[in-house]
Amino acid sequence: MLTRSDRAEIEEVIAIYGHVVDDNAWDRAHLVFTDDFVFDFSEFGRPNLNGVIELQSALRNRKVYSHHSTNIFIQEVDEDTARVRSKFIGFSNEGPPISGDYRDVFVRTPAGWRLSRRRSSVRDPRFD
Repeated sequence: MLTRSDRAEIEEVIAIYGHVVDDNAWDRAHLVFTDDFVFDFSEFGRPNLNGVIELQSALRNRKVYSHHSTNIFIQEVDEDTARVRSKFIGFSNEGPPISGDYRDVFVRTPAGWRLSRRRSSVRDPRFD
């Protein structure tokens, strides 16, 4: 069973993610990601990013200057795996702010809880 400490650590990793990405502080990526991290971009018809190097390269030219995560919901899969859903807001120099959902898999590592897989979907503000 996930403890309060486990849940707090997972939430902290989600917070650190925004700082690493926004501050271009890739030297702290080890505090967030597993070595085999995958960012799943299938909802956008784009190939996955495999590992921190690919993520860093893809985000280098992006103009999102501020990531915020909220509404974090953690579900235990087993004692070393959790599925996490959260909402994000991103502020961009390329247009209006965007919001959406992250669907994550976290795993317990010797260094603590780390983000192993992330899938992102953007919410469309239009009414059909």
